[in-house]
Amino acid sequence: MPTPHLVRLLSLALLTWWLPGMVGAADFKQPPPLEPEIEAASSEGRDFMKGIRIPSGWQIQLFAAEPDVANIVAFDIDNRGRLFVCETFRQNRGVTDNRGHDDKWLLADLAAETVQDRIDYHKELLGDAAVTYAQHDDRIRRLDDSDRDGKVDRSYVLANGFNRIEEGTGAGVLVRGQDIYYTCIPKLWKLVDKDDDGNSDERMVLADGFGVRVAFRGHDMHGLVLGPDGRLYFSIGDRGYHVTTEDGKVFANPASGAVFRCELDGSGLEVYATGLRNPQELAFNDLGDLFSVDNNSDSGDKARVVHLLEGGDSGWRMHYQYLPDRGPFNRERIWEPFHREQPAYIVPPIANLTDGPSGLAYYPGTGFGDQLDKHFLICDFRGGPANSGIRSFKLQPDGAFYRLAEDSDPIWNVLATDVAFGPDGALYVSDWVDGWDGLGKGRIYRLTDPTHNQSETVLEVQRLLEGNWQERTLEELRQGLAHVDRRIRFESQWELARRGEVDTLLDVATSSDAGRFSRLHGLWGADQIARLDLRQSERVLESVRSLLSDDEATIRAAAAKVAGERGDRSAIPRLRELVQDDSSRVRYFAVLSLGKLKDGESFSSVVSLLAKADNSDPAIRHAGIMALAAAQDPLRIASLKSHASESVRRAAVVALRRHGSGELSRFLHDESPLVVQEAARAIYDEPVPVAMGALAELADEPGGDLEVVRRALNANFRLGSAETAARLAAFAARATARPELRIEALQILASWADPDPRDRILNRYRPIDGRPPQEAASALAPQIESLIAGEPSVREEAIRVASMLGIKQITPLLAARVKNEKLGEETRASSLVALSRLDPNQAVLLARKVKLLPASNLVTSSLRVLSRHDAKASIGRFVEATESRNMEIRQLAWDLLAQSDSPVATEAVRKGVKRYLDGGLPADVQLNLLEASKGRLDDSTAAALAEHDQRLRERDPLGPWLVALQGGDSERGRQLFFENTKLSCLRCHKVDRAGGEVGPNLTVIGKEKDRRYLLESICLPNAQVAKGFETAMILNDSGQTFTGIVKTENEDFVDLVQSDGSQVRIPVEEIEARRKGKSSMPDDLIQQMSNRELRDLVAYLASLKVDPRTEEAIE
Repeated sequence: MPTPHLVRLLSLALLTWWLPGMVGAADFKQPPPLEPEIEAASSEGRDFMKGIRIPSGWQIQLFAAEPDVANIVAFDIDNRGRLFVCETFRQNRGVTDNRGHDDKWLLADLAAETVQDRIDYHKELLGDAAVTYAQHDDRIRRLDDSDRDGKVDRSYVLANGFNRIEEGTGAGVLVRGQDIYYTCIPKLWKLVDKDDDGNSDERMVLADGFGVRVAFRGHDMHGLVLGPDGRLYFSIGDRGYHVTTEDGKVFANPASGAVFRCELDGSGLEVYATGLRNPQELAFNDLGDLFSVDNNSDSGDKARVVHLLEGGDSGWRMHYQYLPDRGPFNRERIWEPFHREQPAYIVPPIANLTDGPSGLAYYPGTGFGDQLDKHFLICDFRGGPANSGIRSFKLQPDGAFYRLAEDSDPIWNVLATDVAFGPDGALYVSDWVDGWDGLGKGRIYRLTDPTHNQSETVLEVQRLLEGNWQERTLEELRQGLAHVDRRIRFESQWELARRGEVDTLLDVATSSDAGRFSRLHGLWGADQIARLDLRQSERVLESVRSLLSDDEATIRAAAAKVAGERGDRSAIPRLRELVQDDSSRVRYFAVLSLGKLKDGESFSSVVSLLAKADNSDPAIRHAGIMALAAAQDPLRIASLKSHASESVRRAAVVALRRHGSGELSRFLHDESPLVVQEAARAIYDEPVPVAMGALAELADEPGGDLEVVRRALNANFRLGSAETAARLAAFAARATARPELRIEALQILASWADPDPRDRILNRYRPIDGRPPQEAASALAPQIESLIAGEPSVREEAIRVASMLGIKQITPLLAARVKNEKLGEETRASSLVALSRLDPNQAVLLARKVKLLPASNLVTSSLRVLSRHDAKASIGRFVEATESRNMEIRQLAWDLLAQSDSPVATEAVRKGVKRYLDGGLPADVQLNLLEASKGRLDDSTAAALAEHDQRLRERDPLGPWLVALQGGDSERGRQLFFENTKLSCLRCHKVDRAGGEVGPNLTVIGKEKDRRYLLESICLPNAQVAKGFETAMILNDSGQTFTGIVKTENEDFVDLVQSDGSQVRIPVEEIEARRKGKSSMPDDLIQQMSNRELRDLVAYLASLKVDPRTEEAIE
C-alpha cells in the first residue's frame, strides 16, 4: 500500500497554480497553460498512410488523427484496448535544449546538482522571460474504440497542466486498471481514474528529483514497463537525478542516464543501471532480461542495443556531449560493441543499430504468427518520414551476454515515435508526422496480419485480457502460466501473486512436467510474494534451494537470482558450486548473488571464473566485478595485483573503483597497458583523491599510453602545487614525449592561475581554485631555452605560454625573431603577438614597420597588435587595409574599425555602406562591414540601408543571409561541422567515413553544388532537399498513392524509388495530387549559429571537392 510520506495527493486545481513549499521558485507565479494549437481534421492522415511501407499481406488503417490526438511522444494500451497517449505542446516552448543557449547557460547547467539548482539558474538567466517556459503544457489523452471498428470514437483529456518551469516532456505512460503511471520530469506520477470517465480523479507523486539538468531535448523520463518481478521499471536520459526516498536514501548522479525500479506504490526505489545517454524505452524478453536501444552522441558514433545488467554502467556521461570529440566516449571506443580493449568498467553494447531510437516493444507471441517470434521492434526517428520507420531485430544468447542475430526494417516511411501490441492482435504505431517540434498533428495507425489476426488464439487472448482477472479460478490462472501469449502468462502470474497463492506458483515452478516459461512465471510470482510478504519468504526460499539443482539451466539461473535478491544465505554452498556450472547464464547469476550475499569465502572461485573467462564475456566480467566489490574488502581485492591473469587484474581495478579505494595506485605500474589504463581512468575520472598523487607521478616516467599520460598531466594540474607545476614544465621540455602531450602540459601551465571549472579531459564541472601565476612562471622559466630550441609546434606554444605568464627573459629573442626576415611569416607573426604581451611599446614600433604588402599572417598580427596598443594612431592604417587584395586582411580591417569610435572610422564605414548599396563592395567583406555599421550611421544612410534590405528580402527568400555566401573560413567551418554541439552536423551527415547516414553524404558536395544551394539548404531546408532525399507522395487518377524518393522528373513522368527499393514511373498526366515531403534538417538550424558561423560553414561545405579515399579531385 502507498505510504503516507511518499504519496501526496494533489487536486487538479492545485496543479495549475503555485504551491508554496513544493519544488519551485517561491517568487515565480505559475500561469495556467494556454490552450494547445491542434490542427483541424483532414484527409491528410489517410492519404499519408497509403505511402507507408508494410510487410506483404499486412493491412494498415488509420486508428486516430488530429484533432483527436496530436504531438504523440509515447502511448500505452490497456487490456481493454484503450490507448493512453502522452502529448507534448512544450517542445522549444518550455522544454528547451542546451544547444539553444550560450556558454553561461551551459556552465550553469553543468554545475546543477538538483532540480532546485536548475530552477534557480533558469530564473536568474531568463529573468522575466521565465514565464514563457510555463505557458504550454503536456498532457495525457485517452482514446477509445468502443464499437471495435479499428477507429477511435471517443477522445478524452485524462490529465493536463504539466507546465511548471521545472517540468520536462511527459514521455512515459503505463496503465494498470484504473491506475495510470506517468513520467514527466522531475516526477514519477500515479494518476487514478476511479470512475472510468476519462478524467483523472487523483494525482500522486511517487518519486521526485529527476532531471537536474537541461542537457538535450528529449532526454527525459520515459520507458515505463512492468517487470517480470511485478516492479515498475522506468528510465531517464542524461539529465541526471537527485532523488531522496521516504526512508532517507539519496540517489544522485547529475551526469548520467539511468534505469530505475520500484514497487507500484513507489517504495523500494533502486537505481538498476547507469551510464546511459537517452534510453527512451525498455523491454524484457521472455527470459526476463532487460534491454534498451540507447541514442548516439551526434558525433558519428552509432546508437546501441544495450543489455541492461543490474548495476551496469554503459559509460556515457552528459558532460562528454560538449567536448568536440565527445571525450572518452569516442576516444576509448565505448560505444562500439564488445572488444577486449574497451574499458572494463562498462557493460558494452550488443550491437550498433538505428539512428534515432524511440519506442520499443517485444512481440508477445500472438497476432502475427511466427514471423515476429522473439523479435523486438524499435522506432527509428530521424526527423522526417522518408528515412524513418520501425526496425525489427532478434537477439541470440552468447554466453551470458547476447549477440545480434538478425535485423530488418519491416515498416518504413513513417516518423514513428512509439509502437505497441494491442490485445486485439494488432500492432499500433504513433506518428509524429514531420519535423522535430510538433506540428499540432498526430496519427496512430493500426496494423494487422489477416492470416493470424482473427485466429482462435488471438480472439481468446483478447477475451482473456479484457476480462476480470480477479474472478478467474486458480486453475484458469495456473493454465494461463503456460499460454502462448506472454501477456496472459504475466497477468496470470501477477494475479496469483496478488492473491498470495504461493503454493500454486511453487507447484508450477518445481514441476518438471511444466514448460520452461510456465516454470519461470511460477518462480517469478513466488518471488514477488516473498519480496512483499516476509512471512512467506522461508516457504519460497525452501523451494528455490531445490531449484538450484534443477535439470533446466534457465530455472537454475532464475533460482540463483532469487536466492541473492532475497538474501538466502542457506543457498551459499550451492551457489558456490554453480560458479562452475556448464551454463554461462547460471554462472552469471550465481556469482552476482554471491556478491549480494557478501560471501567472502567465494573469493577464489570468483577469481578462477574471471581468469577462465579471460574477458571473453562482458556479463561474466560484470558479475565477477560486482561480486568482488560487494563481498571483498579493498585490501583483499588489491592482493590480485600479482595475479597472472590480466583479465583478473583489470576486474580487480574496476572493483576497487567501485570502492573508491586508494589501493588503485598499486596497479599503476602493471605490466599490462590495459590494467594501467583502467587504474588511471578510475583514479582520475571518479575521482579517487587519495590516489591522485600516485597518478600524477606517472608524468615523471617516459613513454606511456596517450590517455594515461593525459590523466597524469591533469592530475598534476588538479593537485596544483609548485612541485606539480615543475613536473609539468619538465614534461613539456622532454624531447622524447609526444608533441601533443607536451603542448597539453604547456596549456595547463597557461591556465594555472585561472582554471576553467570544467575538467580538461572529461568536461565535468569540477572547479579548482586559481593558483599564484608565479608558480607556473617559475616552473617554466628554467625550461624555456630547451623548449624554444625544440620541435616547432611545441616551441610556438612555449613562446605563447611564456609570454602569457610574463617570462620576460624571452623578450630579446622575440624581438629578434620579428626582425629576422629569413624566418617564416608565421613564426614572425606569433613572435610579435607574444612580444606585445611582454613589451607592448617595442611591439608597436615593430608592428608599424610591417607593410600591408605582401599579405601574410604577419600583416594581420601587426594590425591586431596596433589595435590593442596603438589604436587611435593607427586608424588610417586600418582604413588603408580595407582596400587590401587579401580577404582576411580586409575583413580584419573592417572589424578593427568597428571597435573604434573615431570620426575617421565612422566616415570610412559610411563610405563602405554606400559602396555596398551601389554594388561595389566585395561580397566577402559585406558581413563585416554591415556589422561594423550598426549604430553608427546617419539617418539618411541608415534609411537607405534598411530600404535596400527590405527589397532584398522581398526579391530573394535568401536575402537575410546572402552576406554569408562569400568570405567564410573553411577551417573554422570544418570545426563547426565536426565539433559544434549545437549544430550536430555529424548526427545526420557523413564526410568521408565520419558521420551518420540520415542525410546526404557530403564528401564531395562542394563539387556537386554551388554556394547558393548550400546556403539555401541550411537556411531554408525545405526549399532545397538534396537529390536522393527529396520525397513525394503522389495520388494518381486511379486512386493509388505512391510514396518515395524522387529519382527522375521531367514534363512527362516522375520516377520514384519506393521504400522497398522498387521503382515506379508515374505519368504526369495521371497525377491528381502531389505533396512534397519535408526535409529532415531541423527548421531552426539557422537560429543555432551566427551569420559568421553560417559563412564559415558554407565555406567548408564548398571546399569539399576531393574524395579522400581516392585523393583525386572529382571532376
